Amino acid sequence: MTSKYNLATISPDVDGSVFHGATGGADILFDWVPMLIPSGSCVIKSVSGTIMGANGAADNGEDFRLYFAKSINGVAPSSFGTAHAVMGVNQAAAFRRNILGGLYVDMSAADDADTLIAYNVIVSKLANGGSTASELRQDLMLQGEPNQTTHGYQTIYVAAEAAAAFDFGTDVDLNMGSSAVVAADMTGASVALTTSGTDPRLVFQPGDSIVGHTGTVEMEVVSVDGATAMTVKNVSAQIDHAEQLIHKNPITLNFGLEY
Repeated sequence: MTSKYNLATISPDVDGSVFHGATGGADILFDWVPMLIPSGSCVIKSVSGTIMGANGAADNGEDFRLYFAKSINGVAPSSFGTAHAVMGVNQAAAFRRNILGGLYVDMSAADDADTLIAYNVIVSKLANGGSTASELRQDLMLQGEPNQTTHGYQTIYVAAEAAAAFDFGTDVDLNMGSSAVVAADMTGASVALTTSGTDPRLVFQPGDSIVGHTGTVEMEVVSVDGATAMTVKNVSAQIDHAEQLIHKNPITLNFGLEY
């Protein structure tokens, strides 16, 4: 029996080479991300999730816009654009018929007031919470084409544009000594890192995927061991001295769907 409700989650990849400093006020946050959900018409009833801050503090409580699209004849929408760039007229025209609609996330209404310190939480508020009950009642209808490879499912595409400046920098920098580097290692063995700057315990947790700010290396956090120490594995390329370590997926969004 199919449930009336479904929770769909996306964690878009973010280019660390452009998001370790503040973006512009109307820059693209992320390109289309495919979201596989059960087939049929559904309504977005809630949006929740987390947004990492900057340098160990909840610094990204900014508004943003979400756009939803479908494939046409099995072809996904053309690119939403390059992260940290402004939407181009030609780009927007190329996916016009794919668009299903959009949502504006007002973080002044939806933010948890930085309660969890190092990141922002998007919360749903009830009428007695100091806000109106309709603030995060989205009610945007979604329906796409049947997925060609997964029976009973459809793919909806999600992209985002900032309404103000975002900064996913951490100031957690590799500090292995003057000009020292860490070699690539994809064996799964643990690799100990010494860092400087922000305490990594304020930024990372085991299982996080992180990238270097130059965009050349990716790795997974094994443990966060102290104010200047952490352990990683599956280092995809050499990590250079002073490389800033950044979340690969600093935004996680949960969509509550009703069919």
